[in-house]
Amino acid sequence: MADFRDDFEGKVVIVTGAASGLGEATALGFGNAGAKVVVADKKAEEGSKVSSKIKEMGTDSIFVETDVTCEDSIKNMIDKTLSSFGDLDILVNNAGTGGPHLGNPFTRTEAIDWDTSYKVNVRGTFYCCKAVYDMFIKQGHGKIVNLASIAGKTGDPTIPHYSASKAAVINLTQNLARELAPYNINVNCVCPGLIYTPIWKGLGYMMGKTYPEQFPNMSPREVFLANIDKLVPMKREQTAEDIANAVLFLCSEAAKNITAQALNVCGGAEIK
Repeated sequence: MADFRDDFEGKVVIVTGAASGLGEATALGFGNAGAKVVVADKKAEEGSKVSSKIKEMGTDSIFVETDVTCEDSIKNMIDKTLSSFGDLDILVNNAGTGGPHLGNPFTRTEAIDWDTSYKVNVRGTFYCCKAVYDMFIKQGHGKIVNLASIAGKTGDPTIPHYSASKAAVINLTQNLARELAPYNINVNCVCPGLIYTPIWKGLGYMMGKTYPEQFPNMSPREVFLANIDKLVPMKREQTAEDIANAVLFLCSEAAKNITAQALNVCGGAEIK
């Protein structure tokens, strides 16, 4: 991990979806940099373990069981953050999901895929941003980083519902960034490429079952690596730590004049 201790020592950070994958790596990155980290997730056991890891680094952390699709749950997350730490400087909206079906053809997807993707990825991000809006304006500073995807820029026929929801996250980020810029608040998003997280493991399994002619008898990991070879010009996978470094950079003093951007971390798979 890059060293951002001078930027984040004593700062208070919320990371949603922080019990595993990209969220866990980001929460640990902030903890390693000396921030006080709120680990927010629906998964209590896993989230509590991440919070314990951060405490072992010598900084404060709490776990708050959070459902980003519920405004009352988000309010509870903010209330517990303020009662524990008295402040909030950074919000990272990482919680995200897809649906149980794949596209390609498009007609394979069902309403549940679209509803689930939008409920978590778009409405959840909206609820969290709304919850800190007045607070950040009043205090005259704040950083928000939303996790989107390179699929939100070009689209991916395999996951059209997820792609559309992440395009909405990018646009939400741009709108909010322009509105909050006069108040010294930066709003950006990171667009990860291909990373073998638990979500991708599940996607790899689904792809192997749905497209056996493309991925004959392949394990989820083999399906993932086949996609790396096909889609990533640098021919190497990205890691959760790559994404965490990008998030920390966007929240650092070095990025004080960067806002309304969607930063690709994808080995060249997306160039827009």
